[in-house]
Amino acid sequence: MSEAADSGERMIDVVLRQQPERAQQGFEALRNGASDNRAVDGLLAGSYLTAVDDQAVAALFLDDATRWGPSVTSLLKRQPERAHTLAPLLIDGESDAALRGALLISDVLPDDRSILARLRAMVEAGRLAPMDRDRAAKVLSVAGDPRDLEAMCAVPGGRFTMGSKSHPNSMPVHEAEVDAFRIGRYPVTNGLYARFIAATGRQWVSPDADNSQRRNVPATDLTWHDARAYCDWLTIQWRAESRIGADEAVRLPTEPEWERASRGDQGDGGDAIVYPWGLSWNSDAANSEESGFNAPCAVGLFPAGQSPYGCLDMAGQVWEWTTTLWGDDMATPHFAYPYADDGREDLDAGPAIRRVLRGGCFSSTSLKACCSYRGSLEPDGFWRGNGFRIVVS
Repeated sequence: MSEAADSGERMIDVVLRQQPERAQQGFEALRNGASDNRAVDGLLAGSYLTAVDDQAVAALFLDDATRWGPSVTSLLKRQPERAHTLAPLLIDGESDAALRGALLISDVLPDDRSILARLRAMVEAGRLAPMDRDRAAKVLSVAGDPRDLEAMCAVPGGRFTMGSKSHPNSMPVHEAEVDAFRIGRYPVTNGLYARFIAATGRQWVSPDADNSQRRNVPATDLTWHDARAYCDWLTIQWRAESRIGADEAVRLPTEPEWERASRGDQGDGGDAIVYPWGLSWNSDAANSEESGFNAPCAVGLFPAGQSPYGCLDMAGQVWEWTTTLWGDDMATPHFAYPYADDGREDLDAGPAIRRVLRGGCFSSTSLKACCSYRGSLEPDGFWRGNGFRIVVS
């Protein structure tokens, strides 16, 4: 048995030394749906499958990945060298089982390009359950996520509807106007923010700072000042790389820019709350309190939540800093709606003046994880539910 085999396989080997026939009995019990103990029979079947050829093993798995997944995992713990020949068979086709095969085999072949391609496709298409996509994203993170996590979305200028009747602080519904701009498709991630920290030596106290499985998760535990410093640093980097022009700058979005990017041309929802994807709540479109993560997850895991301009994670996930001022009262904004040129974009406001946060976070309900709800925090405040995305204008 391989050294990779764990205590479960070792326990089964003790049984099989005395009762070798139990391996086939466990396999038959699973195949016939007559198992009284799926965990034990799964391990017994894993031992039995070590003598079964790759084609037959793959056929079993693709027919019922849920039933045979633990047994194939046990097989690979005993014979990890078979991963190379089993991999193309387990991921063959476009079925959910083939995607589960990619997840299963990635534990043994985390750097295999074909496996990584399947995992990326799973995340980007929103296939399987969010927790499965999260497993895939962790593998992608360790391998160096191939997605363009600095991608920008173009947002046209013009007048649009802003606000909502869903909360007093978001009223009244009114029209606002913005110039054209580009905004990050995703919130800034741990991996991207870590480059800034390495280059500048700025302090960042985050449990995810050095976690290789969470490089593609939104950067959090940072203040409004930290987010603005990142933008200033990135402006210099991108100008030097000719990614932006000499007259362009990277910055945080204003509150109207954030809402424009989130809701597009969707009008007043009336009694319905406006989400990036429409007027009806979709629990598979956002990392909200319903997702079960209770923490930020990898960006882009909820493609059903895409905004009209292609932005992801604008509902739930993490609250996002804007440049706009709120006031010094947590409950009621001093700078109320309608949005106006009344000093609420004063970047030099003091530390007691809260800044507007948008989008809700992983613990938010559908009332807050939307296009219009207004949150706030002191500019020196930070916690694990606050992040940001950038704008170029």
